Amino acid sequence: MDLEFDDPKRVTVGYLGVPGDRTFLLEVEDDVHRAQFQLEKAQVAGLGDLVAQLLARLDDRPPADWDRDAMSLEPPFRPIWRVGGIAVGLDTDSVRLLIELTEFVPEGDTEPRSARISMDRDQARRFAAHAVSIVGEGRARCRLCSRPIEVDGGHVCPGTNGHGPLTS
Repeated sequence: MDLEFDDPKRVTVGYLGVPGDRTFLLEVEDDVHRAQFQLEKAQVAGLGDLVAQLLARLDDRPPADWDRDAMSLEPPFRPIWRVGGIAVGLDTDSVRLLIELTEFVPEGDTEPRSARISMDRDQARRFAAHAVSIVGEGRARCRLCSRPIEVDGGHVCPGTNGHGPLTS
């Protein structure tokens, strides 16, 4: 394991950029290290979903609310590597949720680096709720075809069969 965060002070996700052109980051910090990892939107959505499912198996409650400002990414924004693989699990002895990240490396390149993050239930609840929230901040969806509508206000909708104005 290259990096281990056994008792992090902060574990959060966020993004840089505007809907349709966002870069997603996972940020973790303990007393010694602070690291950011680059993820895809689908990875953030899946990670938030998996953590929430594990919490539900523990009969855990969703967070009533969390401090969204405290969950914001902190500059400087310098991800150390892009995430390729993600594993989520539960340490039954300590009842802590574990996230293991593996670096994306093209086949045949160097050995991928990895990071392991251990969260208590409270951190995991906030993390899962925040991940779902930021993924939902994306572009609006077309009422006819459910595809994302561009920031400029429209798109060519297959629901109009190539006819009609751009929908919004």
